Amino acid sequence: MMSHRIDRDVSVMVQKLENDFKSSGRRLTVTAVYDSIKNSNSSLARQKKRPLEDAIDRVLSKRAEELKQGEDSDSDAAIEAAEAAEAKLANKPLERNSYLLNRKITQSWNFSTTTNSTSLGDQQQPEMDKGNSERQSTGEPKPKRRRTERSRKETDRSPPSSVSIRDVAGLDEALNQLLHSVYLPLSQTSAYAQLDYQFDNAVLLHGPSGCGKTTLAYAVASHCGRPMIPVSGPSLVGGTSGESEKNIRAIFDEAIGLAPCLIFIDEIDSIAGKRDNAQKAMEARMVTELIDGMDRIVRGMTDGKNIVILAATSRPETVDPAIRRRFGVEVAVGMPDEKARKSILECLSRRLPRTEDIDFGELANKTPGFNGADLKHVVTAALHAAMSDELQQVLRIEHASRPEAFTDASPALRNWLILQENGNDSIQDVKVTFGHFKTAIEQTQPAAKREGFSTIPDTTWEQIGALEDVRKELMMNIINPIMRPDVYATVGIKPAAGILLWGPPGCGKTLVAKAVANESKANFISIKGPELLNKYVGESERAVRQLFMRAKTSSPCVVFFDEMDAIVPRRNDNLSDASARVVNALLTELDGVSDRRGIYVIGATNRPDIIDPAIRRPGRLGTSVYVGLPSPEGRASILKTIYRNTIPGSAAPGALPERDLERVALDPRCGNFSGADLGSLMQEAARACLRRTGDDPAVEVDRSITPDDWEAALCKVKASVKDIAKYEALLARQER
Repeated sequence: MMSHRIDRDVSVMVQKLENDFKSSGRRLTVTAVYDSIKNSNSSLARQKKRPLEDAIDRVLSKRAEELKQGEDSDSDAAIEAAEAAEAKLANKPLERNSYLLNRKITQSWNFSTTTNSTSLGDQQQPEMDKGNSERQSTGEPKPKRRRTERSRKETDRSPPSSVSIRDVAGLDEALNQLLHSVYLPLSQTSAYAQLDYQFDNAVLLHGPSGCGKTTLAYAVASHCGRPMIPVSGPSLVGGTSGESEKNIRAIFDEAIGLAPCLIFIDEIDSIAGKRDNAQKAMEARMVTELIDGMDRIVRGMTDGKNIVILAATSRPETVDPAIRRRFGVEVAVGMPDEKARKSILECLSRRLPRTEDIDFGELANKTPGFNGADLKHVVTAALHAAMSDELQQVLRIEHASRPEAFTDASPALRNWLILQENGNDSIQDVKVTFGHFKTAIEQTQPAAKREGFSTIPDTTWEQIGALEDVRKELMMNIINPIMRPDVYATVGIKPAAGILLWGPPGCGKTLVAKAVANESKANFISIKGPELLNKYVGESERAVRQLFMRAKTSSPCVVFFDEMDAIVPRRNDNLSDASARVVNALLTELDGVSDRRGIYVIGATNRPDIIDPAIRRPGRLGTSVYVGLPSPEGRASILKTIYRNTIPGSAAPGALPERDLERVALDPRCGNFSGADLGSLMQEAARACLRRTGDDPAVEVDRSITPDDWEAALCKVKASVKDIAKYEALLARQER
């Protein structure tokens, strides 16, 4: 009997709807019942959607079980009646008790196994007399017995043969961990049985998408040589009530019959999400079924019948804590560094027809932020580029020999028609060259960039003028600890947890952060302060956690917070609760020094006085670097750098008008110019040059910037920093 009143009311409604739906040939579903209730005058129509759908789901499940039991009872009664009639005609007493016992035994038989599929398949069933077996003595057909379970289709569970551990490159640490946690328990079953010790049989493999988790799992499974049950998480989700749980249960039942074996669950987050966030009751039941299955596996591992559960996810934070607790081993697969990228490129190109001049080290240097999947796209694009070159050579020969062929078609279509006429395999002797790889890298956009995360920037110190003191400070605190960690470890220097760059706007704080990431060859994630703020409760804190989690998988990584005063303002009574929670979340992440190895935080602001003091203590952003207005010599260096980066051909020896640039930089009117102001001055001088010479490309004229153009620009451009005294006062206060 149902305990809840809403369940009883729903049950009454379902019974009323059954006849209507049966007559129309429709099937009762949660959505159909819900819509019928909402369109009725029942008091249930006032219930909220979520509790009402859960109640409908429970009632339909219970009703389905009742109908199934009723059908089984009817079938048993029909069979008994038929055999009674047959016995009466044959003058034989009906052995009721014997029949029921035999039926119970035959129902418990398992007609499909996976371990002895070959031997069972070879056996031939004896042929029976169809007349005697399918008819009663009266000539009527016998009632057929219903099989309680359909035999499962035989599936090949042999270990994968398409990949081996030799095909895995750049993942040595993760591969070594997996071999210890997966290969040893499955290959040394006798040794584990003698130890009589319960080992961790569940391994969670996590990391960003495209880093090789699935390839790694299949390679280890191939090396183990044991049966493997590969499962995609979304494929277990069924369309009817109870089907998802049944699918999960069947996987574990099959594994117990195949032991020792390996279960690989890809995208486990799709079936093991946190139950607190579950949108449907089915999601919570799936998690419960998964927990029960993992516990059954542990209890059933005896006499060397070891079963290892290997799961992969790119979102480990969304996995239910009860599930994650059962994964005793977690293996992180991060973004490959330059050395790993070189190994991956060499491995992917091993079977390619290529020239000997390919420098994989240089290719790895040119692919910062690329993961394994991105590098595979690069190799594929390089192969296509080589085939395209060979195709063009074939087409040139065809065009020369048959200039009139397919002239009625467009040029692009004509080439493909000629190629089709030549038949298949007309392209021969394809060779991938170093140039093809360079072209492929330019055409391939890494996944991290497509998802909104920056890779290593292309800003170098040569593109930044002046700021020598700032550069030395950053070299000591960030760049050198990344490049030479052993040297710093010998003298006990720990890398700075974070650095705060502050000063007037337009002085190069963002450029400096990019140059640091470029110099250290670290990945770079740039975040504007307001980008993390969200109006929904808890979303801003979650964004902070995800940011640092992404940085950890991309280590070494420089996380740059621009406009940091917007995200960590000073906490006081006037600050909203939402902003205070964001500050607390960021402080918590900055405190995790042991968990942030390889993560370096750089903050930038022009309002250091309104930043919360807790963020600036040692261990967080304890090092403050003032990036102020450049000196006269600094202005000359910056202006030369801007001119060199802007005017084509000015980097050649003797092409830079140094005297003119120095004269402009030392002009008193540039006294409070920032780097951004000097860039604006350069643009205004270029516009003055165009106004003087005209912009008609057909007219050949010397368009070099003259002193008169600089003079016109100086008269128009003014300094953007007006309150320099305030910054000088803040600097003096910090130096006390």
